[in-house]
Amino acid sequence: MWREGYVPGGGTRFFVRALGSPPWRDTDVATEREDELCVLLHGWPEDSSSWRRVAPLLVDAGYRVACPDLKGFGRSDAPRRGYDAETLADEISQLIRNLHARKAVLVGHDWGGAVALATAFRHPGRVRALVIASSPFRQIDLRAAWHIPLINVPVLPELTFNAAAGPILRTAIRHAAVVEEPFTDEVIDGYVRSVSTRHAAWMAYYRTLSRQVLVSWAARRVRRRLPMLPEGHGPNRLRVPATVVWGEQDPVTPVHLAPRVAHDLDANLVTLPGVGHFVHEEDPLGFARAVIDLAGPGAGFASMGAGGRGR
Repeated sequence: MWREGYVPGGGTRFFVRALGSPPWRDTDVATEREDELCVLLHGWPEDSSSWRRVAPLLVDAGYRVACPDLKGFGRSDAPRRGYDAETLADEISQLIRNLHARKAVLVGHDWGGAVALATAFRHPGRVRALVIASSPFRQIDLRAAWHIPLINVPVLPELTFNAAAGPILRTAIRHAAVVEEPFTDEVIDGYVRSVSTRHAAWMAYYRTLSRQVLVSWAARRVRRRLPMLPEGHGPNRLRVPATVVWGEQDPVTPVHLAPRVAHDLDANLVTLPGVGHFVHEEDPLGFARAVIDLAGPGAGFASMGAGGRGR
């Protein structure tokens, strides 16, 4: 049965949905069971309920699962500042500690993947394994992600979303998803509520983290045109095992970005056929298997079962 509550992470209070054995208790002492905790970070325009199909599969594999609403989304705090990579990473690191674990398997989709990656680089001692999905790292395709520079325009995006958030978000979800079954009207209405009242908060991700991606992308293009310049950074050696998951038909972050992201992170690459941007919702079983293949089963492992995508 799902449990809900608020858990602090630094100066931010996170609303957390949890499944499995209790992820928080009335004690300040971390347990020895850190290998059993998975922390799942959603992306835009979703909230922590987007993990409703993946979380039970991870619990069946022996994990306890905590799914926070990201800062600025859903019922978590939405301050005006603090959306830089360093602050976000520090907060997730402290959230893991406050979930009474020394380490966690950290999983992130879209902007949740960017936050998970920043946490793994900055606080590797808190991360046992890392899975990021549909989350560019030093890569971008502006032909597909044309909305990123638009959201970086001052004022206009806020005015636009204030006027028509519902239709915009519904169109965005329908465009990005190949498997539409998980996205019922009820589910989409929940996501609209998650982001429709505090646009400036979630837009801060695009106006901070995306700029790092854009700078890296621009630098790569310059190097291609000027071969005399050094190639730049090679693979970023994470100090934790990592897997990159991608939908083969993703129209927002196209799959051709995936091999380079995996190379730059020195990570495994798993591509899921027949799904779009929301890989964890469109193919929950394939996604959960990618997590288990990397991190291994938790204590109390039973079975994930067999069969298709678990839709």
